Amino acid sequence: MSAVHDLDDKKFEAALQNELAAEKHDFPSYIGGLKVASGTDFPCSSPVDSTIIFGRFQEPEPGTMAAAARSADRAFGSWSKTAPAVRAKTVGDVAEAVAAHRYQLAAQVLLSSGMTRGMAVAEVDRLVDVLRQAAQDALTASGKPTGVWAVICTHSSPLASPMGYAGAAIAAGDTVVLRPSWDCPVPCYTVYRYFVSAGLPDGVLNVVADRLPGSAQDLANDPAVTGIVATGTGKLMEDLMFLQVDEDVGFINEIKGMNPALVLHPSDLKKAAADVLTSAFSYSGQGLYGCSKVVVLAEEEQDFTKALVEQAKDFSVGDPAEAGTRVGPLISGPEADRFEKLLKDRRDFVLCGGRRVKKEFTENGRYYSPALLAGLDDGDDLMYMDSGLPLLVIKAVGTPEEAFADLEDTECGLSAGIFTREQALIGRLKKALPDAACYVNVPSTVLIPAAQALVRNFRR
Repeated sequence: MSAVHDLDDKKFEAALQNELAAEKHDFPSYIGGLKVASGTDFPCSSPVDSTIIFGRFQEPEPGTMAAAARSADRAFGSWSKTAPAVRAKTVGDVAEAVAAHRYQLAAQVLLSSGMTRGMAVAEVDRLVDVLRQAAQDALTASGKPTGVWAVICTHSSPLASPMGYAGAAIAAGDTVVLRPSWDCPVPCYTVYRYFVSAGLPDGVLNVVADRLPGSAQDLANDPAVTGIVATGTGKLMEDLMFLQVDEDVGFINEIKGMNPALVLHPSDLKKAAADVLTSAFSYSGQGLYGCSKVVVLAEEEQDFTKALVEQAKDFSVGDPAEAGTRVGPLISGPEADRFEKLLKDRRDFVLCGGRRVKKEFTENGRYYSPALLAGLDDGDDLMYMDSGLPLLVIKAVGTPEEAFADLEDTECGLSAGIFTREQALIGRLKKALPDAACYVNVPSTVLIPAAQALVRNFRR
């Protein structure tokens, strides 16, 4: 997401300290307005520092997702008939509550996910924009509500996407079962309370945090569900992509891909390198629009790669709460283990990075320097499938035609970028990927999460 220009560091720091000192909570599932516990719980700790514990989450029992779907189905009958003005006011009130608690929520996002402070605030601001727009659109939307929507997400956008899609669906007159990222569910629980305070009837929004991937499959396959939002990265999202569902079930795809970048005769090679690095390593490569592959012309490869390596070494890795930090921690131990294994298996192709960073304030987190790789075989998975990690694969091609041909074998996902001074090549990229967002001579951080969180997408 684009830079935040009105970030008050003093207010952010005060909110951060308040979150660190806040009372720890026990987080149940919320189904039909009721707290649902199982007796089996697990701690929720911060990737920034594993000694920071938010509280304990209840491990849902088998059948919990089905109960949540039934609750949402029961609530749909009355909520779908609620006057648009009522729905608009409810969602609008939540938007203003989020705006009023901007720094508190941003601090929760930072501590929950490891996003840097600028990205965390941008995540909150994006949610405000989505909810305000949804409240406005609720008044004039055509069509009819569709039913129960399952919103299933991972950590790629821990707040704006899950609560933005939930809010748009609610504004449309639908009901929701939300499965937030179990790595960082706390901000979603906070906004759930704002919905309750705004007077949302019981059962319209149900929240179930679960560590087991099978629960997402259970929810998506539930017969009460009429639509699915899949937003994030990793195997869970890949499984949802190939889920066999009834053709009448709606599907909103916000699944991360490689978001590749093409470097074809840029006006400024060093700036292009800087923008590609920002695209690749903001939020440690875990964001929805993180770039994990760059394709460059062979004639420019040497100079471009040199610029990448030089600038990558200057990327500040550390505590995301510090103002100058560019790269924070990986979200979890399993992701750190996967990162280490991927690089160990390809050690001969690593140009720089990939090392554990241990400083005074990073000892209890999983901090790594971003990795650049070159020379991989075309058959290597990293050449065409996204890793969702802070690594960037460099591929050289002879001509622009070869660069565009390479896109056909690349899991592009939500976006693709180009760095060039030639307008014809820009137009060619947009024509080649009409359904993808394009970033042109700028980093992919200008792109926004919850891009499809529009009321019209939840009505027919």
